[in-house]
Amino acid sequence: MLAPLSWLKEFVPITMTTRDLAWRLTELGIGVEAIRSVNGEEVLELEITPNRPDLLSIVGIAREIAAIQNITLATTPIPSIKASQKLSIIVHNDYSLFPRYTGIILDTITIKPSPEWLSKRLTLMNLRPINNIVDITNYVMYEYGIPLHAFDYDEIKGHELWVSKAEGGEAFTTVDNLSYKLPKNAIIIRDTERIIDLCGIKGGLNSGIKPATKTVYLQVTADDPLLIRKASQKLALRSDASAIFERGIDKGNLLTTLWRAANLMMELGGGSVASELIDLKKTEYKPRSLVLGLDRLERVIGVKIPEKTILTILKNLNLSPTLSGKTVTVTVPTFREDLKIEEDIMEEVARVYGYNNFPKTLPSSSPPETIIPHHRDFTVENKLKNILEGIGYSEVYTYSLTDKESLEKIGSDPHTAIRLTNPISREYEYLRTNLLSHLLEGLKLNEPITDDCNLFEYGKTYHAPSENPVEQYEIAIVRADGNYRTLKGCVETLLLRLTGADSIVFEPQSKLNTYPYNPEIFAVIKIGKEIVGKIGKISPDTVSRFALKTAPVAAELDIQTIQHFFTVPQYHPVPNVPSTIEDLSFTGTSHVAIGQVIDTIKNTDPKVWSVQLLDSYSNSHTFRVTYQDPQKTLESKEVKEIREKIIHGVNETFHLILKS
Repeated sequence: MLAPLSWLKEFVPITMTTRDLAWRLTELGIGVEAIRSVNGEEVLELEITPNRPDLLSIVGIAREIAAIQNITLATTPIPSIKASQKLSIIVHNDYSLFPRYTGIILDTITIKPSPEWLSKRLTLMNLRPINNIVDITNYVMYEYGIPLHAFDYDEIKGHELWVSKAEGGEAFTTVDNLSYKLPKNAIIIRDTERIIDLCGIKGGLNSGIKPATKTVYLQVTADDPLLIRKASQKLALRSDASAIFERGIDKGNLLTTLWRAANLMMELGGGSVASELIDLKKTEYKPRSLVLGLDRLERVIGVKIPEKTILTILKNLNLSPTLSGKTVTVTVPTFREDLKIEEDIMEEVARVYGYNNFPKTLPSSSPPETIIPHHRDFTVENKLKNILEGIGYSEVYTYSLTDKESLEKIGSDPHTAIRLTNPISREYEYLRTNLLSHLLEGLKLNEPITDDCNLFEYGKTYHAPSENPVEQYEIAIVRADGNYRTLKGCVETLLLRLTGADSIVFEPQSKLNTYPYNPEIFAVIKIGKEIVGKIGKISPDTVSRFALKTAPVAAELDIQTIQHFFTVPQYHPVPNVPSTIEDLSFTGTSHVAIGQVIDTIKNTDPKVWSVQLLDSYSNSHTFRVTYQDPQKTLESKEVKEIREKIIHGVNETFHLILKS
């Protein structure tokens, strides 16, 4: 909803700055999304909640501003219209579709451009001026929050109208010359020959106002909100009128809206009233009463507000309060359909009084000690995502649904996957059993853009090993460059930061069925003796199936298993004595598992503080070894003894010798 300040000021003097007004309206429940500057004028962009259709109008917003400024809304009485019997029209109303229907005929009207003030107002509302009659219907709709429609009276065949539902499939061309097939149950108006109005959404081209129009039939109706919304959604056709109608309008204010528009049309287009006033309804729409208990108000909102303040707030909200003892009787006007029970009146008092004026208090009850049902803790998810993003990986989100071909390409049996009973298409027929296939497809999509693509995804996979399907959280990581050691280091970093475990093992498993991985470069990941994932290079066959240029490396981790190893981080003081660092290079004639070599060096002596692989070339590997005793500075003799143990242990276990 747009609300130009110049228009609002016609109804209420605004004594505060625009920024203060925006903040106060937001506090009141009318969110100010932005303050625009349009042709040098300030326009508020407002977010209106669905329960307040009265605020989809300039008058409604001005009424709220008057309440917070503790002043009375300045309204000018709308003169009623003197009826005539010159022309007539017969309306066959369906009260289930239009609980109330009003209309009037205006004759000898001149169609011409709108005056500058009216065109400017519509421009501020982001609307294009058309002509004086059409512009007046839009202007009054924005002013009062009730849509209107003007017909060319001479184009209404037989001067007889029927309100009904569409049967579905009828052709209809709107005033903006767009053709539609109407959905079933859309509200329509017919004359004796054709459909002339798609009610609450768009008027018909065949009965719209034209430059030659001389006689105007003006109608204001209260449409069924649900049917308007359904028709608008089915047609993908939304208008300002439909947005108002689907929330419900003020049925008690239809005549005032009709009189306002008719008077403006006669003022700006000449002419006169040429018919009796039509007002079809089966019930009277009048204000209703509600009772507010002051003691209960204080008990519910937790704040004692002076009686005088309460009465002033209710008066400024046009609720006409009367006090009797400890109860207040209010008269709810027809434009406040949202006020139905006593608690609604309490909310009105509290929000206008200002929630920020409530005293700050701590909750009287103790904080909860147990996790609420269905609570999902995002701590782990956020932590692992931050770690991976920090070491250069980009997160992707893919669908949980996949197709049979994708399952087979990655080596999953579709018969063990969960198939939807009624899939929307063959592309989304199964629940995914892994995250890896979608990541490999992501690499393929990015190949034309970059060769340096590192992706990960955190999400659920779904398995049906028996009658009881299983869902579990996993994380998959891929590197397009195929660097196994770099990926292994990233996975190790991730697990160390998540668990603090010092027994992370990458165990080669070349004899197992490793598909879609290459069995020559594949390992299961263990923490202690528990398998928590797998890592390896994608097999040539899989690379071919996904049409990738090069073989990437990937890892898959079972987060639910890893969570069993989560511990509270243990912090140790930094040693206040220096360490000794040296590089040791070993060479051999056969392939060795570097992780096992590092573990062997680490376990040689407690004073081996850390071991890092610095470089590998062919069968030569250089390790940086840090020696540390927290209590003293190690002497050269002590370091030499530990070094000799390391050399002996590595040679005996892996047949590697120290390079001189």
